[in-house]
Amino acid sequence: MNQHLSLQNSGRLRQIACGFCLSLSYVLPASAVDVPEAMAKKYQAAMEKRSIGDLYSSIDDLNSLLSNNPTLHRARLELAVTYYRAAEYEQAKRHAQQVLSDPNTPEGVRQTVELFLEQIESLRQAESERRHSTQAFIGIGGGYDDNVNAGPGSDTFEFNGLRFFLDPQDGEQSDAFGTISARFNHSYRMPGTADIGSRPVNMLWQSGVSVYRKEYQDEHPYTVDVIGGSTGMAWASRTNWRASLDLKLDYVRLGDDALALYSSLNPVYTVVSGKNEYTLRGQWLYREYMADDDKDREGDRVLFGGDYQRNFTANVAMRLGASLYEQDGRVDYEEFDVEDYYISGFWTAWEGGVLYVRASYRETDYEGLEPVFNVGRREDETRYVLGASHNFKSGRMEGWGISGRVSFSDNESNISIYEYDRTLYSAELTKRF
Repeated sequence: MNQHLSLQNSGRLRQIACGFCLSLSYVLPASAVDVPEAMAKKYQAAMEKRSIGDLYSSIDDLNSLLSNNPTLHRARLELAVTYYRAAEYEQAKRHAQQVLSDPNTPEGVRQTVELFLEQIESLRQAESERRHSTQAFIGIGGGYDDNVNAGPGSDTFEFNGLRFFLDPQDGEQSDAFGTISARFNHSYRMPGTADIGSRPVNMLWQSGVSVYRKEYQDEHPYTVDVIGGSTGMAWASRTNWRASLDLKLDYVRLGDDALALYSSLNPVYTVVSGKNEYTLRGQWLYREYMADDDKDREGDRVLFGGDYQRNFTANVAMRLGASLYEQDGRVDYEEFDVEDYYISGFWTAWEGGVLYVRASYRETDYEGLEPVFNVGRREDETRYVLGASHNFKSGRMEGWGISGRVSFSDNESNISIYEYDRTLYSAELTKRF
């Protein structure tokens, strides 16, 4: 969506509308301005609310005033301007045209209103042409994984005082991999605004589809394919908050076989206060597995989380957060509770270039008893990520980007066979359209 141009047009119209409001004091007849004291107080209250951006309260006051005084054109024209500022263009036109239809409207007011209507129509058409926006992305990359199968670091483990030896293929397996990904996003900005809170709220419907493949050179059974789609609403207040609610589907294949279909609802709410951003997020997810051997893993997941971001400067930011979720299953040892914490930092080190670092900790507590081992399973995973990216802003490579990252994971468990370390190196070349 070309919001920059739309905002420029909106700014020009706002300037015209403000001039239009000021001109009313000079061109309206005294009978339209000199109103009883009780009406004048209500009118002044409506103007004060509009001046601080409380547009819908101002609209309610002006409509109430006009319901008892339908010929008070000063209030009706101010109502038209208030509707314009709320992006309710049809309502703004209706009230302005009602003033024009009155044969007693002075010529000076008529000319001003006609100019106002012309500008509203110009902006309405411009915004209508830009309601739809699309963005496409493709990427190709590769890397190296030193523990593809998350195998234990040791080829032996103890159970009930006995030592067992793993088959060689069950230990750590390293391999190179290649990746390819693509995504297409569409956004539709809905006409008008929503009356939520004290300020107008812009509404969008956003959808996207994506494909991803990570193919290992030798360890083909661990090759992953994901086809995803999402759609849902987004709201952006003209004050300090934004929110979204989307439905997401992900179809996953592992090796040559279908693995699972994940379905989820994802609400997000963010408040901005100066250099700080506070986010609440949730998720309901259902895991449906295709193979009979995985059916015991099916179940609901309910997640609650929060994030805090501090923008120290235009180039430096820190983000931290926590999530708690509960995963159900068909058997108790496939059910677990998770606590997840992270902290990350971002630095725009040069034009178009970003360095970032992230550290996370995850604690997983399984219900029931692990088969064979007959104990409750507990795991703690610590992960560190270091990465860099660069997006080309001009020249032959404009629209292209390159990125690289390295991640290290350390998974500890009370059952030694589930303990492992894993280091993954990757790089990607991307193109945005």
